[in-house]
Amino acid sequence: MQLPNFDQHATYIIDLNKFGIKNDGTAPQATRLGINNALLWAKAQGYNHIVLPGGTYLIDLDTSDISRSAGIVMQSGIHFQLSPDAEIHLQGNTSPNYNMIYMKGVHNVKLSGGKIIGDKKAHQYEMRVAFMRGGVNPDGSLNNNPNWIRSEVIDRYANPGLLSHFRLWEIDGVDAAGYQFYQYRDRVSRFTLAGYRTNGLFAPGAPTGRGWFLDDINLNNKMVFAIQLSSPLTNAEIASIKAKVDNMYYTHEGGHGVGIYGGNRIQIENVDISNCTGDGIFTNWEQYYSDPSLYTQEQMGGNLQINDCLIHHCRRQGISICSTNDVHILRNKIHDIGYEDDGVTTDFRNGTPPMFGIDIESMVGESNIPYQTPDQPDGLELNYRIAIQDNYIYNNVRGHFVNADGNYIMLQGNTFKGWNVGGIISHSTQQSVKFIDNTFIGSLLVVEGDSVVDGALFQGGTLKLANTKGAVVQNVKMKDASFSGSAIYGYFGTPAVNVGTGVFTLPSAHGMGNGAKLVFEEWVGRLPGGISVDKLYYTVNITSNSFQVSESPGGPPVMPEDAGEGNFNVSRYNYGRCYLNHILLERDWREDSSLQPNFNILTSGIVMKNITVKNYDMQIMVPAKYAGRPNVIEGLTLIEGAVRFEASSVSSSEFMRMKTGVFGGKDVELGLDSANFTRQIDIRNSKFVNVGVQLNGNSLIIGSAFLDAAIGKGNTDNKAVVLNSFLERSKVNAYWLNKENSLTLASLVLKATTVSGSDPYLKLLNNVELEN
Repeated sequence: MQLPNFDQHATYIIDLNKFGIKNDGTAPQATRLGINNALLWAKAQGYNHIVLPGGTYLIDLDTSDISRSAGIVMQSGIHFQLSPDAEIHLQGNTSPNYNMIYMKGVHNVKLSGGKIIGDKKAHQYEMRVAFMRGGVNPDGSLNNNPNWIRSEVIDRYANPGLLSHFRLWEIDGVDAAGYQFYQYRDRVSRFTLAGYRTNGLFAPGAPTGRGWFLDDINLNNKMVFAIQLSSPLTNAEIASIKAKVDNMYYTHEGGHGVGIYGGNRIQIENVDISNCTGDGIFTNWEQYYSDPSLYTQEQMGGNLQINDCLIHHCRRQGISICSTNDVHILRNKIHDIGYEDDGVTTDFRNGTPPMFGIDIESMVGESNIPYQTPDQPDGLELNYRIAIQDNYIYNNVRGHFVNADGNYIMLQGNTFKGWNVGGIISHSTQQSVKFIDNTFIGSLLVVEGDSVVDGALFQGGTLKLANTKGAVVQNVKMKDASFSGSAIYGYFGTPAVNVGTGVFTLPSAHGMGNGAKLVFEEWVGRLPGGISVDKLYYTVNITSNSFQVSESPGGPPVMPEDAGEGNFNVSRYNYGRCYLNHILLERDWREDSSLQPNFNILTSGIVMKNITVKNYDMQIMVPAKYAGRPNVIEGLTLIEGAVRFEASSVSSSEFMRMKTGVFGGKDVELGLDSANFTRQIDIRNSKFVNVGVQLNGNSLIIGSAFLDAAIGKGNTDNKAVVLNSFLERSKVNAYWLNKENSLTLASLVLKATTVSGSDPYLKLLNNVELEN
């Protein structure tokens, strides 16, 4: 990325007296104007490094353009440095949107040092308006009609932001169908009337706001509400009215410390930003065009570095990246977003959603910008190539990080601390998102899409799988934490087949459009005639839960010859893509054997290698009546824990326990006696030490060792086989079986092992007993 480049520094320390600037927290308008004039003058004189001396600077907003409501307007080609003891405070105001430091279309800019403090604590989100008896004539003059009430004169100059899209709320005790409003220039009279409307409806029933007849505040700046009463009011009742007026953008979440719009080559360094009604730092494209062809890549913004800043106690977000490409967010502390100073209290004054530390979200899909997609590769890039490194992000109300629509995102070496509902998440549709060597302290990491997690340390908290589409999670150490979630994206299962129409119907909505790619599989059951496991199919003629398939996009439907047999599978062609490797989940001690499955996932064809779980329990589950690819698990080590497997192929694993096991000998449970779970579980080349192994489902154990173990079998129609294995000081309990060929023990080597059960329910074939 390209940072601001100042080949030669020409430094100017602002002369406060020269520009009428106060550094004692007074004269907000003069101070704002003075700082802006100083920046313009210094740049014109050839200075590119402009320093604001120490002190407290109170500024107001330039509300001549409500859309920007700017404080200090940055210029291209300068480094504006706040001295370490310089603080810029925003005067309390009513603007739903503001930018204390405003950067629009600038380039080669650096902002550093000092503090930028918003008006969160003094901000006014609404105003109260008094009423009196009387109305307003159509020409704008006032009258004394006793069946009407009218408001005091409302001054647009006093609250330009709040009144930009105003709403008058229902008034307790006032029976009226609606209201009228009359707007004037400078004073109320029939000679200064700018316009009026008689169709006003009260909020909250009417949520949209009303505006002003003239944009120029100098020509249209006074207003009176008039209400015709359906029921009379006493003078005392009228005098007690304090009607609520607010802005239709009632959250006032657009108040930012630093607002960057289409800026390029910008650095923000070592700045303390707090108490904004919106975000600490907000970026977006430069401006809106009704003609999409006018947008350029430069207007989206690019090459932004935010480093060594402290961003805290803002209402909405710490940092929002809403279009800018090639961004580096480095070594910042972002905390207490949505909280009061105490780090505990969160309410409307202190927080408004989303309340995340960092949010990457352009909402470009709701704009007219021709943005880049796989189908539109020549479109404009927004939120591409963003690196977030070595930050400390903690104690934020609803989340620490969210990526809604950024691509090629890397989070490396960050520390996230504290639990919240949003956690750290990148949405499943975004490509090339990497989490590398991050630390999570009591936090939630949600892994979606094709995200890669390579290196993570959890101290408490949760790693959750959701909507994975090729996700990789590896080299993770978890202490006193949990690993959970679902990795079944794209799996559908067995449909109903209408042979006459060629329609496949699923029990629930599939979420596909026409042209979606499907595969058919027969891990169990048999495919309909005319359907092949070797072909890729495309959906045609879809409904919410049904479809036909074609061998080419938009081609003719394939007509199956029959309905197939059993539970064959149809799913998206790329279902079941989730890969786990080198994961450790542990706690120091478990008090008892009560189940605590802190490793608990629902999967369809997951691949897991080198997983170690200590003092916790596990569940590896599949959807009911699962017909897809088996889960593959290699190198699992389970210490002092229990596990249940469904539809899995397990190899080279160890299960060991010294403490008292699970009641009923279910330390290792292969399957369940249920019509919803009939798929076979295979275990090969594994070791069972002092655990109970319960073979309730269709199961096969090959080439394994049982030491001080117990093998049990449920009295079900499911079949279990233990083959080519070694048992020492172990027990096989099959005496209660009364289903033929329920359990088969074949080619086993037995030492000091007891086997109970009888033929034909228990089959013993070619087993060898060794002397003790």
